[in-house]
Amino acid sequence: METHDLRTFQSNSEWRATLEARARALATQEVVERTADGALLIQFRLGDGRYALPAHYAREIQPLRAYTPLFGVPPFIVGLVNIHGRLYTCIDLRPLLDLPGAPPTPGSFLIIIQGSGAEAALLADSVVGMVTDALDASPAPVMASSAATSWIRGVDRDLSIVIDPIALLTDPRLIVDHQAAA
Repeated sequence: METHDLRTFQSNSEWRATLEARARALATQEVVERTADGALLIQFRLGDGRYALPAHYAREIQPLRAYTPLFGVPPFIVGLVNIHGRLYTCIDLRPLLDLPGAPPTPGSFLIIIQGSGAEAALLADSVVGMVTDALDASPAPVMASSAATSWIRGVDRDLSIVIDPIALLTDPRLIVDHQAAA
């Protein structure tokens, strides 16, 4: 990846014009908010599946730059990631959904979620976008494991599986008890 000094952008009129046009376009985009008939959802992909979670549980979305693998942990724990000087456990939902695991790939993203006093970084192959959807999703699909259905709210109108971040973060399988493992 090529890096540039800020002065390079300021002195190059073509780059400056491009950046100003992007800023104007972003400034005029319609802001999607939570309404009485819907909730703002972040949609993302894992393999061939499409998933969503309520946006108000997401602190931020970051590209996965690097992670530190951990050994002796369940397969859904990818490792640790450092975001702005804070360490987060990186979770791959695939093994929790009884889907084949896959190592992170270049272009993967992290969705930092928080709730009930816990935080984690969810691995996503890509982030689709944000949509407003009805607050009541269709029932959870039968394909998911019975343990996962406790944190799957249902399916939205785009056929994304909607995840309940609070239920996920409090799932007993995510709690690592180092004393019990000894």
